[in-house]
Amino acid sequence: MSFEKEKPVVTDEKDTAVGEVHDVCEVQPHIMDWIARQLGIPPNDIDGTYPPEVAFMAEKFSEMTESEAVEICTKALHSHRVDPNFKDAYKDQLADLLDALNGTNYSDEKDDLESPYNDPVERAMLLKYWATLFNWWSPYPEVRAVTDPIDEDNTTVMTWRVILLGTIWVAVSAFVNQFFEPRLPGISLSASVVQLLLYPSGRLLQYCLPDWGLTFRGNRYTLNPGRWSQKEQLLCTIMVNCAAGTPYVTSNIFVQYMPMFYNQSWAGGFGYSFLLMLVTQFMGFGLAGLLRRVAVYPIMSMWPTILPTLAVNKALLAPNRRESINGWTLSRYTFFFIVFIGSFLYFWVPNYLWQAFSTWNWMTWIAPNNADLAIVTGSFGGMGYNPIPTFDWNMITGGISPILMPLYTSINFVGGVFVSGLVIMAIYYTNNNYTRWIPINTNELYDNTGNPFDVKKILTNFVFDDEKYRKYSPPYYSAANLVTYGAFFAMYPMSFVYSILCHYETMGVALKDTWKSLRYIHRSNFEGLEDPFSRIQRKHKEVPDWWFYCILLIMFGLSIALVEHWPTDTPVWVIVLCLGLVVIFLFPFTIFASLTGVSLTLNVLAELIVGYALPGKFQALNTAKALTVQIAGQAQNYASDQKLTHYAHLPPRSIFSCQLWATLVNGLVCLGVLQFQMHDVKDICDPHNKLKFTCPGETTFFSASVIWGVIGPKRIFDHQYPALKWMFLLGAGLAMCFWAAQILIPNLLMKKYPIKTRKIQKIQRMLLSVNPILVVNAFIAGWAPTNLSYFTGGLYVALLFNGYIKNRFLAWWRKYAYVFSAAMDTGIALSGIIIFFAVQYNDYSISWWGNNVIAEGLDYNGVPPPPLPDVGYFGPGPDHYP
Repeated sequence: MSFEKEKPVVTDEKDTAVGEVHDVCEVQPHIMDWIARQLGIPPNDIDGTYPPEVAFMAEKFSEMTESEAVEICTKALHSHRVDPNFKDAYKDQLADLLDALNGTNYSDEKDDLESPYNDPVERAMLLKYWATLFNWWSPYPEVRAVTDPIDEDNTTVMTWRVILLGTIWVAVSAFVNQFFEPRLPGISLSASVVQLLLYPSGRLLQYCLPDWGLTFRGNRYTLNPGRWSQKEQLLCTIMVNCAAGTPYVTSNIFVQYMPMFYNQSWAGGFGYSFLLMLVTQFMGFGLAGLLRRVAVYPIMSMWPTILPTLAVNKALLAPNRRESINGWTLSRYTFFFIVFIGSFLYFWVPNYLWQAFSTWNWMTWIAPNNADLAIVTGSFGGMGYNPIPTFDWNMITGGISPILMPLYTSINFVGGVFVSGLVIMAIYYTNNNYTRWIPINTNELYDNTGNPFDVKKILTNFVFDDEKYRKYSPPYYSAANLVTYGAFFAMYPMSFVYSILCHYETMGVALKDTWKSLRYIHRSNFEGLEDPFSRIQRKHKEVPDWWFYCILLIMFGLSIALVEHWPTDTPVWVIVLCLGLVVIFLFPFTIFASLTGVSLTLNVLAELIVGYALPGKFQALNTAKALTVQIAGQAQNYASDQKLTHYAHLPPRSIFSCQLWATLVNGLVCLGVLQFQMHDVKDICDPHNKLKFTCPGETTFFSASVIWGVIGPKRIFDHQYPALKWMFLLGAGLAMCFWAAQILIPNLLMKKYPIKTRKIQKIQRMLLSVNPILVVNAFIAGWAPTNLSYFTGGLYVALLFNGYIKNRFLAWWRKYAYVFSAAMDTGIALSGIIIFFAVQYNDYSISWWGNNVIAEGLDYNGVPPPPLPDVGYFGPGPDHYP
C-alpha cells in the first residue's frame, strides 16, 4: 500500500467531535489506520496488523477530549518554544491549529501549504494526535523510533547473566579503548558496537545452560532465567557504556611517568594510580543525583547521542515485522549485518591497503613543496580546507557524529570550525605573537628558536627555576592554540550566562525539587512529573538522593588521603575548589549536552584558577584538572545512562549498582593497559610513529601543564598573551547579545505587534538556529591537532541523513539511520583491532604510491619556518621574558 499521509477517516457524522465518539470499538480500526499513518508505521505485509504501540496510541487518542487536547498542546507549545530539537514545522502546525481554534486564520501567510485547520473535524483530530504524543509517548520522531510507550512487565531484567556478560565486555571494551586512546585518529569500541557481541553471548547462555535453580520466598532463582531479553541486553550495554571513555587520569599518569614528559617514576605505582582513578571516577556519582531533575526527567532533555544504543537494541531483540518502508523490506537486524560486513571489509582499504583513501590530501599532491598549499589544504599539519578530504568513515566521524547529532548541531559545529580556521590563518600570516616560526596547527609548545619546548630545562627538582628559564626561553603557542585558548576563556562565561537566560525556568524547578528532596527525605523523585516515561517509572524503587551524597563524602575523604600521602603538591582546599566549580557549571553544561549531544569541559577554567593560585606546581594543576573534568564527566555520564533507563523503563536501582561496578572494572583494566603502553609500545608518542600512536591528547595535556602549572598563567597571560584575558568579558557579552536577539527582542515585538506574530517567530527561529555555545566550542574542538578535514565529510553525511533523508523519507530514517551508524562503527572497531595485531604491530606494511604519497610533501614533513633574526631567536630577550 502507498504510505503517504491521507485525509482523516472519521465516523458517519462529520460534525461529531472526535473526542466524543460514543462507540470506541466501532471507530477503533479507522482510528488505528490514521494513527499509524501519522506515526509512519506501516502494517505488517503478511496479515495487515500493527505493532502494540499503534494500538495503544489509538486507544489513548480515542479517549482524549478536544478540551484536554487544547490544554496539553497549548502548554507543550510554550515549553518547546526554544527547543532546538522540536522542528519548526511542528511548532507552526501546533500554532496554526490553536490559532484556528481561537478564530485566527494565518493561512494567507503560508506558501502553497495545505490549510486543513478550518475544518473542525480534521483540526480536532490533529490536535488530539499531538496531545496524545505529548501525553503518552514523545513529540520527537527520533525518540519514538527507539522507544515504546508501554512497558513489558513479564520480562527478565537484573539477572546473573547481566553481571557476568557485562563484566566481561566492560573489560574488553576498556582494553580496546585504552589501547587505541593515544592513536590519531583513534579507534574505539563503543557501547553500541558491543551490543552486537552481547547479543550472541546472551543467546548462547540462554540455549546452553540448564534450568537448574530453587525457589526462595516466592521468587525463582535459576541458572537459566529464560529468553535473553531486551532489558538484560540494555543493562549490559549501559555497563559497557562506562568503558566508552577511558579514565581521564590515564593522561595524568602517562605525562607524569613517561621520560619525554616529566619522568616521575613514583607516578607509575599501583597505589597512586588506583586511588587517583577511584576518587576521580566515583566522586562524580555523588553529584549525579542533582542532574536527574534537569537532564533526565524533562522531555526536552533528549540526549541525541544515546538514541543509537536503543536503536541497535531494538534491531537485535525486538520482534521483526515484515513491512515495506519506502520499498525496503529488510529487517533492522539484517540491515545491521549487511552494513557491518561491508564496513569491516572496506576499512582494510583506507587503514592498510590504500592509506591515501583515509587522508586524501590530494590538493597537496599538485605541488608537494608549496608551503602555502600545504598550510591551507593539508590534512596532517595544515588547516584541512579540502572539499574532498577522506573516504574513510573513521575520519568522517572523527570530528562529529553526523547521524547521531541533530542537523543544526552539525551545521553549527562545522560552521564554527570553518570560521575559526580563517581566524587562525589571519593570526599566522600576520605573524601575530611570533606564530610564523611555529607550525600553524600544532598542540605542542615551542621555544624561541622554533624547536619543541623542553620543560626539563627550566626545572630543578620538578620546581620552576627562574635562572634556568632566563637562560632558555618562554614557551610559545601556535596560532591554532591561541584561538583555542581564547575560545575556552570565552566559552565559560558564555555557556553559564546563555544557559541560565534560556533555561532559568528548568533550573529553578530543579533547584526547588532538590531542596524538597533534602527537606523531605522520603519524597518521591517523580512527584509533580506527568510525562509518560516518568509515570511508568513510578512503579520502580527509586535511588534516594542520600545514596549519592554518601558516595560523595567517602570519595572526598579518600581524595584528601591521596593528596596528603603522595608528593602531589596539592593542598586540600584545591579539592573543595574543584567541587565548587563543578557545582556552579554542572547544570548549564548538562542541559547543553542533553539538547545538543556535545559535552563541554572545565579543564581550562581549573587550569586558570589553580595556575594563578599555585604558580609552579604542575602536579597540583594536573590533579585539579583530573578532579574537575572527571567529576563533571561522570555526573553527566550517569545522567545520560539514567535517561537510557528512563526511555527503556528499566529499574533505576539496577542501573545504579551496575554502573558503580562497571566503572570500577573499567578503571582497573585501563590501568593495566596503561602499564603495557608505557613500557612495551615502541616509539609511543613519537610524532612520526608508524602506527599513529602519536599521543595527541597526552601532548596537549603536557603542554597545558607547562604553561599553566610550571610557568603559571600570570607570566603568560599578564605579559605574553594579555589579549586572551578579555575573552571572558567577550563571552559574557556575546551571550547576552544572542539572548537579546533570539529571545528578548522577538518576545517584546510579539507582544507589541501580535498581528505579526508568525513573521516574527519565523525570524526568531532563523536566529535560534545559530547556537553561540556550539560555535565557540567548535573553535576549541576543531584544531590542534585536528583540522577541518575531520569535519567536512561529516557535514556531507549529516546533510544526507539528517537533512535530505529525514525530511523526505522519515519512516526509512526512523528504521535504519541509527542502525547504519552503529553498524559502520562496529565494522571499523573490529576491523581496526584485527588489522593492528595482524599486520601493523609487527610492521607488515605495504610500500607503494597509494600509501606513500600522503607523506611526500610539506604537509606531512612540516613547513620550514622563516630564518631566525640575527640574535638567534625570535621574541623578547632574556631581560624581558614574561
